[in-house]
Amino acid sequence: MRDLIGKLEVVDDDAASALRVIDHFDRLVDEGSSTAAVVRAAAALAGSTAGLHDAARGVVKRFAADGRTLTGETEGDWHHEPVPGQPGSWLWLERTGEDGPLDALILERAARALQALGTGSPSPSAGGLVRIACDPDATDADRQDAVAQLGLTGPVTVVLSPSANLRATLISTVGALVVALLPGTPTIPEGIRAGAATAPDPRALPTALEQARTALRLAADVGGLAPAVVRYEDLGALAVIAERISADEAAGVGDVRRLDELLAGHPWVVETLHAVLDQPSLRQSAALLHVHHSTLQERLTWLSGQLGYSPVKGRGRQRAAVAVLLWRVTHGTDPEIVAESH
Repeated sequence: MRDLIGKLEVVDDDAASALRVIDHFDRLVDEGSSTAAVVRAAAALAGSTAGLHDAARGVVKRFAADGRTLTGETEGDWHHEPVPGQPGSWLWLERTGEDGPLDALILERAARALQALGTGSPSPSAGGLVRIACDPDATDADRQDAVAQLGLTGPVTVVLSPSANLRATLISTVGALVVALLPGTPTIPEGIRAGAATAPDPRALPTALEQARTALRLAADVGGLAPAVVRYEDLGALAVIAERISADEAAGVGDVRRLDELLAGHPWVVETLHAVLDQPSLRQSAALLHVHHSTLQERLTWLSGQLGYSPVKGRGRQRAAVAVLLWRVTHGTDPEIVAESH
């Protein structure tokens, strides 16, 4: 299937995308994944909130496109896709505006996956067990069983990344992201953009997963000056901003909009601010940027005029630091769909 998808991407991207959806749900069934994992996958693939009315359990589950569990049981007037073999159960996408080109396929395949998982699926694979261990909606008994089968004890580090290059023994996908569980507090592999958080014991894995998601929002692209791997434990008070301010809210801040405007014609703006804010002197900042000291001075003079404040002095420095942080929140929350199987 993976080879076929790769070939189709060259000649027919729409067909490749459809096969990718089918393959994604097939893998969830093969791994014996949870109901929540299927609904989360539907939300991630559609880029829209997805919900399930589970008649057997008498509950409604809703998940955002980034995998967050949503409260409330409002089902709205969305199109309902019935789950075969489960009378009274149905799925929906909370899509505003026109349907996405793959919405019907996503709902149909998700419903079929739920049908298969509800009628005697195989024992969960390692990937399925990783998902159950991190799933906040899993029962304590299911989580303990998954953790035991994975052989996890003591602290466990959760690494979350949009990169299919994340390699580990205990690895799976959560929505559109790759998740790996690493025993203890190891060094995170380089060359990927990732967020990480450590659970003091395996029972806290769902919390650590959300903390890793927060850290990922502040991770920079690989190859830049800012860290591409961010640990939640290193954020301190900065985590509060990433946890409580959405990408849309951050994008609406005037200082953030101004950075985006300047970046359109001057791609060095954010990297320059990062270097100046991160280094104790302008000479060290210039060395980090591989520019002459006088060039950096010219950039900062220009930036002060464009921003309306000096990014190197007093409150202006604080303002610039918050602006860059919010800029990362704005641009760090759109993970690519992971097509490679783990």
